[in-house]
Amino acid sequence: MKTTMIEFPFSEVISEEAQSFQGLAKVKGKDFVVDIEPMLSLKGDEKTIRQLISILLDNAVKYCTEQGQIRLTAAHKGKNIILSVYNTSQPLTKENIDHLFDRFYRTDESRNSQTGGYGIGLSVAKAVVEAHHGKIMASSEDGNSLLITVILRI
Repeated sequence: MKTTMIEFPFSEVISEEAQSFQGLAKVKGKDFVVDIEPMLSLKGDEKTIRQLISILLDNAVKYCTEQGQIRLTAAHKGKNIILSVYNTSQPLTKENIDHLFDRFYRTDESRNSQTGGYGIGLSVAKAVVEAHHGKIMASSEDGNSLLITVILRI
């Protein structure tokens, strides 16, 4: 993946991408909260970072439970920016979570026709994060929600 690393206004990029999903979340009856620290700036490839945010939000909206919650946060912590996307979800097992970034992996085959997609989004997201020398992790505190955390160096 070829990337062009330049300094860009990360907070603005996240806000713009979030706006394009807020309407969709509202139409689907989801509660969408955005909490972005202002004035965050990142050296990276803006186009692929936009793709990363879009993939994470698309997944959150697609797999969020009915009347569920989606939360997007971004904040500066030490020498990093922490970007996280949380959504309530159908029950997830540790095995599901361990394979989320695998190409073509889907937690429930019966959902393919309902949600569309090919199961490659999170593997692309992982590739974008790795191209920026960052880390991406998935976790679930209660088995009924998903938290994807991205750590990027400033």
